[in-house]
Amino acid sequence: MTKTTEMLVNDLMKSIIPVKEDTKITEMLDILKKEKIVLIPVVDKDNRLIGTVSENDLIKLVKSEPPSPLAGVVWLDVIDKIVGNKTVKEIMNEKIISVSPTDTVDSALKIMDNYGFRVLPVIDNEKKLLGIIRIRDIFEKLIKGWKMEIFDLALLLLGAKVGGAIFSKLHQ
Repeated sequence: MTKTTEMLVNDLMKSIIPVKEDTKITEMLDILKKEKIVLIPVVDKDNRLIGTVSENDLIKLVKSEPPSPLAGVVWLDVIDKIVGNKTVKEIMNEKIISVSPTDTVDSALKIMDNYGFRVLPVIDNEKKLLGIIRIRDIFEKLIKGWKMEIFDLALLLLGAKVGGAIFSKLHQ
């Protein structure tokens, strides 16, 4: 069985395009839309993590503005109109909550649960950004492991023909 206590963050870490603090929010929004992510790391010139911008930070930005007649439009498009020439530095969260590549996935899940996060930046000892770990990737890995266990159990209990039919149903 695949266990979160045995998996390391490094095993599930994904690369990500970070932004600098002088990046225009509109440029950052393009990255968020393209990559379909809810958190973007902010790095300095040496690729050290100095903050993050999350979906929640963007929602706070929208809530800080007076109500717009654009309500009902996709919220990222509304933010595009609100931000103007603002930079990432104006909305980034400088409180860094991260994990290292050698942390267990279980410890990453506990941090995510404690803070209500779905994504965590992964940094090395010098605070250099290595990537991110997403709760979605953790669950996909666990589910894939569970499917194989079900297949093995079906083969054992029902034989190859029936077990194979169950496995093919799981992969539809």
